[in-house]
Amino acid sequence: METEQSCSCGTGASDDTSCSPFAVIPAWWGGFLFHVLNPRQVCMYTYLTMLADRDGRCHPTIDNIREDLGLYSSSMVFEALTALEDLGFIVRERRAFPGVRAKRNVYRKPSCEATVLRLLERGRLDGYLQPVGPSASPASAQAKELVLEGLRRLLGAAYERYERATPAAKRDVLIEALEQLVSPQPATTLEVSV
Repeated sequence: METEQSCSCGTGASDDTSCSPFAVIPAWWGGFLFHVLNPRQVCMYTYLTMLADRDGRCHPTIDNIREDLGLYSSSMVFEALTALEDLGFIVRERRAFPGVRAKRNVYRKPSCEATVLRLLERGRLDGYLQPVGPSASPASAQAKELVLEGLRRLLGAAYERYERATPAAKRDVLIEALEQLVSPQPATTLEVSV
């Protein structure tokens, strides 16, 4: 007789969260993530995401990253980090830490909107969020559906305008909508009459 096993990490029938916290990567990115990043970069992004705190920040050393990922040289780490930063998957900042003499890198996950915007600006995605370039291979139908659902959620009311846009205009409409979502909104002040 087979017995049903529940997951002890909160993903099955059990309420136990002993495997928490979880790394959060939007499922709808599956339509392009594996096509715009190479396997080492995906591994590095997943690793940093797993280490990130609630604010999306982590600060492993280059040696920690190299050792934890089983990489042979620090240059492999630097190359992957540079690509992730250039494509908008991470933001790298130098910060001082108490009890540490030298400044260290702090890696932060930007918003989904900022990452997708950067990929569009760099020409790595088209107006349908499909990968562009020599190594781009078409995503599955399921991945394309996930991308559309993610876009609906991401753009909110602006999705209708995106959906109505001609194929040639979709990229520009998407960039405009994402720029509005990413740009800081001006602070509103209340005027009080006396």
